Amino acid sequence: MVKLAIAGFLVRVAVGIAIAAALAVLLALLRGGAFIESMRISSWLVGCLLLLLALAGHSPAARSGTIDPWLQSHFPKLVPRMSAAYSGTRVSSSALFVLAALAMFVLGALLG
Repeated sequence: MVKLAIAGFLVRVAVGIAIAAALAVLLALLRGGAFIESMRISSWLVGCLLLLLALAGHSPAARSGTIDPWLQSHFPKLVPRMSAAYSGTRVSSSALFVLAALAMFVLGALLG
């Protein structure tokens, strides 16, 4: 389970860096400044966005364990497995978003 949490964290950071780099290119073109300064600003912006996503939490449907009716109709044998609660230790997606936001803030601080 730890490997899955690390993979989720790394995916969030990689997507955050990719979005920040694309935003930095646009900022550098619009402002006419250096790419590094634009990357610093965009990494802070993406970090703030990740914090907002962390505060959003899980949807009520994910917490209640409801399963999509379309999925139930096509895969009836998976329904008991999908509705069973996982008893192991889990890392919440909110915690992964907070850690990814902190990574983006550190990247922004290192670039400045």
